[in-house]
Amino acid sequence: MTDRCAKRAVLAALSHEPDFSALGALPRVESKAGARFLRWLDRSGLALAFLRQLQKHDVSFQVAASLRFALCRRQGRNVDRTVDILGEAQRLCDAFRAQGVTAVALKGFTLSPDFCDDPCVRHQVDFDFLVAQREVRAAAEVLRSCGYFAAQLNELAETCFRTPLQHIPSAKDDLYTRQRQRQVDLHTTLWDPCPWLPVEVPQDCLQHARESSTFGLEYLSLSLEDAFVFQVLHTFRHSFRSWVRLSWLFEIEKCLANHHNDDVLWHRVVERAGSTRLTRSVFAFVLGLVSRLFRSPIPAPLWRWSEEGMTLSLRAWLDHFGVDWAVSDWPGNLNNLFLTAEFIPDARLRRQYWRSRLLPRKEQTTLGSMPATGAHKFLAWQAARIRYVAARGAMHLKDLAGLPWQGLRWKRALEASRRLTFGATG
Repeated sequence: MTDRCAKRAVLAALSHEPDFSALGALPRVESKAGARFLRWLDRSGLALAFLRQLQKHDVSFQVAASLRFALCRRQGRNVDRTVDILGEAQRLCDAFRAQGVTAVALKGFTLSPDFCDDPCVRHQVDFDFLVAQREVRAAAEVLRSCGYFAAQLNELAETCFRTPLQHIPSAKDDLYTRQRQRQVDLHTTLWDPCPWLPVEVPQDCLQHARESSTFGLEYLSLSLEDAFVFQVLHTFRHSFRSWVRLSWLFEIEKCLANHHNDDVLWHRVVERAGSTRLTRSVFAFVLGLVSRLFRSPIPAPLWRWSEEGMTLSLRAWLDHFGVDWAVSDWPGNLNNLFLTAEFIPDARLRRQYWRSRLLPRKEQTTLGSMPATGAHKFLAWQAARIRYVAARGAMHLKDLAGLPWQGLRWKRALEASRRLTFGATG
């Protein structure tokens, strides 16, 4: 695992009140530890935000020149990547408009400026659009006309469209180059149906959409309150698959900081999120991670509402496991299994969820699909897939082996939290 001290030094630098005192703990990129650290920075999505923070506070001289150089090169390539992505987004938005399809862009470049000061500082992977269920087929035709294809169209949930894959993915791929394969995820709701987690979300987001612009690209985006709800739900959904990209939590922190005193906004967020216990617990989990990772204060209206979903068990997990779980190397770890009962009260559904995590299906450990483009490329693709599955399997088995010890840690953390709570109320 990448050195915890280096990870925590990055978190401290990106905190609500930045602390650069631990920058000396960062390893040199020429070392094995430095290479692992840089890979973690890339996968976490924090590499460019970390560089921007060092430059903003004029402390970049405190890190090794080799690390500064590596980060600056990434920034330069990502600017070109972002320009390319915005150009493709323009093509897609124009195509939707030409066919009369109302498509609202989600995440990515739409997060600027509320969640991210500059879209060139975030690493966008794919495109997401929200459309009305009645327009799913028309939207799918638009995407097909643009060269995107899906194995099957889902009119009730997310459908993933991709351009033909010509490049075989590798762990050594440069994440900041122009996209070699493009992907569009088509959504009909902010929360796709899930058998374990029946989260209620607003169904009228398209009616609340707003006109937005980024570097000359004009598009429809979610209202700020709906965008915040979606960012929290998107982060939580990925957390239930064992790993979350830290940059998503950092972007939530930036939005909290940028609008901290706007009580009207936070009341609207609460109204749009609803009043169910499950939703409050989801927000308590995500906001709890944000506050512990980046020392971020939560606006009072949001804190009071989400605090009703904060149980003793959830607080104990956040205090004793949350930070280490969030900063774990990709593909994450199984420690959030201890929270299953907090979100899935039904025992039968919990068992189904546990099986999906402990015994992942083939589609959970796949590189995707490869078009038939010749025997040589197909064999190379199969070899890459086998290497990928083997690496994932080895990490999963290691995590499984450590689960009993983590279970003992969890039991002790719960007991300590109960004693503290009893002592505080006795």
